[in-house]
Amino acid sequence: MLSNHIYRLESSSGIQVIVLGVLVAILLIVFYGLSIFCWARRRKEQPKKEEKRNSENNLLQPKLTHVAFTNVKESTRFSSCLIVILMIIVATVSLVVKWSLLQPIHNELVDKYIQKEPLFYVRNSFCNAIDLQDGYNLITISVSCFCIIIFIVFSKRTSCLRGKLNGFIGPVIPLDFYVHVKRKFAAVVFAVIADDLLDIVVQVIDGSTSQGEGVIVVYLLRVVKILIIGLHHYPTLSAVYIDSILALACGTLYTWLDFIISIINQGLCETDYYPSDDNVGDTNGSDLELLFDYYGTGQNLIIIELLTDIPRYLCWAYIVIKLPILLINKINATIKKRNRKEINRIHLTREEKILLHSSAAHSVEMCYVRNLFRGNNEHRKSRLFIGRLIPKFIYEWRDDFRFSSRIVCVYASVFLLLYFMTIQALIRIIPVLNVFQELLEVVFDAITTIRDSLNIQKDFPMPNLLRPFVFAILTAFVVTVIQLLILLASIRRNLFQIYRGDDSEIPLRNKSKYLSYAGGNFHFAGYFIGYLIWGYVLIAVFALIIYICIASFITFGSVRFLEKILKSIIPVVLLIIFKQYLNNLLARYVFLQHYGDILAINNRRILMIFLYFNFFLDSFLGFVSSIVRIIKSVIGGFLYMTRLDYSPLGRKLETLDSGFSAYCGFIHIEAVHRNPIMLVAASYLYGRMKAKQYVINNPIVTIENEKNYSSKAIRKWHLAVLLLRNPRLVFSRKNALREKENKNTEALNAKLRRLSLIEQITHRPSLISENDLENMWQK
Repeated sequence: MLSNHIYRLESSSGIQVIVLGVLVAILLIVFYGLSIFCWARRRKEQPKKEEKRNSENNLLQPKLTHVAFTNVKESTRFSSCLIVILMIIVATVSLVVKWSLLQPIHNELVDKYIQKEPLFYVRNSFCNAIDLQDGYNLITISVSCFCIIIFIVFSKRTSCLRGKLNGFIGPVIPLDFYVHVKRKFAAVVFAVIADDLLDIVVQVIDGSTSQGEGVIVVYLLRVVKILIIGLHHYPTLSAVYIDSILALACGTLYTWLDFIISIINQGLCETDYYPSDDNVGDTNGSDLELLFDYYGTGQNLIIIELLTDIPRYLCWAYIVIKLPILLINKINATIKKRNRKEINRIHLTREEKILLHSSAAHSVEMCYVRNLFRGNNEHRKSRLFIGRLIPKFIYEWRDDFRFSSRIVCVYASVFLLLYFMTIQALIRIIPVLNVFQELLEVVFDAITTIRDSLNIQKDFPMPNLLRPFVFAILTAFVVTVIQLLILLASIRRNLFQIYRGDDSEIPLRNKSKYLSYAGGNFHFAGYFIGYLIWGYVLIAVFALIIYICIASFITFGSVRFLEKILKSIIPVVLLIIFKQYLNNLLARYVFLQHYGDILAINNRRILMIFLYFNFFLDSFLGFVSSIVRIIKSVIGGFLYMTRLDYSPLGRKLETLDSGFSAYCGFIHIEAVHRNPIMLVAASYLYGRMKAKQYVINNPIVTIENEKNYSSKAIRKWHLAVLLLRNPRLVFSRKNALREKENKNTEALNAKLRRLSLIEQITHRPSLISENDLENMWQK
């Protein structure tokens, strides 16, 4: 009798849930059907003026075929084709060399595995000669420091003690993050650095410390290692930025030496999967034994390691090919300059050339300024072929914006780091999934308090974890990449907002927070990488739990533990959805005028009655919504961990989030130093100054007299057009004028008080001072 009663209860609950689900489906169909009908009717009633205007603008712009042929012609130049061919050749040769170095080590360890001997190989004496502690390369670091000293000796100072030592012995920088100097080359170098970042991540997650060393000593050693990583790539970047024959020659020699030593080091000394006598104590060869058990003793491990190294060696090949080409081009340019007979030629530094380029006709900054005088519908399409192919609703490619070198370099490192993390997670964790599965079964049995001795069916039978784990890692990779791309678009949007004084997403610049902005700008790259790693791990764990549940349903058909959860969740979720769409339907078609296009109340009396009864109903739904709010916050925190532009604390508390504060500091510093209007104005003024210097130094050169138009009227007209097409600039201009007026008023009042005090001391009753007349006039 009891079982029949329970069956009746469960069947009645199931019928009620099915009925509620059918009602929700009908409500969704009605709501979206009416929405599509209203959208279609509104589309028919729209005038065709905008389509005509867009067609006229398209006639003035080049066609897609012309853009495609132009891009293909520019991208298939001889130098580009030569670099690609040489890259493939150098990368292939490097991988073959590494395979030849790994093959004897692999065969030796396979023999030891078969004979049940300890799995490690004895490193070559060359490894002990070049390596210091923790893998520091003595040869590379020594040559790197020597190159940096050469760069310092032959670099000129720009501001400090320029008269001493003829201005030489100045500091050198690897690259300027706020200008566009060889961004592609710098991004490739930072992509190579991703390999070192992966080692840092593994050490931080591992958390292993040497015996006898304290926490502070270990931390200082890691700081020293990070500094050595920076010194490792410093000469390569500095040589390209200095752009002299000496610097490029030193950088070329150093890069080739570093590349050769890196191949030997990775093939003999620091392999990915084969333990040596230097690090065998960490795992005692157990990791390699698991890999041999799963992947076999053939060539699979070597093939996996070589396939993983393909992006890394392609980047290395680009660096070692690009530097000699830059050196040859620099030598040719220097020879051509010496053959020319130029009188009184003005010498420009690289920084001056970059600044003067901002006012060029087709520069990015000038395109931005030119677009300010155009309407939103008058912006021309991108001149790049890829910009024409991407739909605007996904991403609008704009020719008036270019990401800074810092963003490009950070994203290059991050994408290659994601690639390495994904490959290593799949290769290293899959062989130990069986052990992990047994551990999870024990945990779930303990949670559900099920004992095997009772012969009771488990509430949550554990399926095979191979497919859920692979799908979870791939899901984490895809979601993280999508979030990175959305963040990239958000950076551009936020910079445009800061340029025009819009604080809808990023708080406006506050003078009291300048130090906070500077500190956040310092932390941006590090926080970005740290948040990215944790976001990747959390998404993988969350996706793994979901895929395990799905796999359990597919494998066993019935999982009592999940069925109990779903029985308690599904009715509440359906009720919330039903109430939400019922409110949307009533709000659009009953309580708002013109089907929600106007925020004005319709049917006021019925609305008051509905609000009265809705007060009691929402009291219950509010409790359920609070629980859903917590769940959404946790899931949103996992998914949006990578997004520094998003703060899970909310708008009022977002400044307490360290990641968001770092992002705000980066945006404000970037906007101040890369504002297109400021760069165009400074470039124009500096160019006029240099032109006058050239005329003074060359009296023979004459400049034709320009026509004198009413410059004041032209400026007024341009200002009016600019403010009409950019309404948000009106508020910024009013604030600036108000501050200027307040400063002038304060200065005038201070002057009047000062004059009044002087006249009180030297006042003669028979005379009227100028200040008295001015005061009388004001009254």
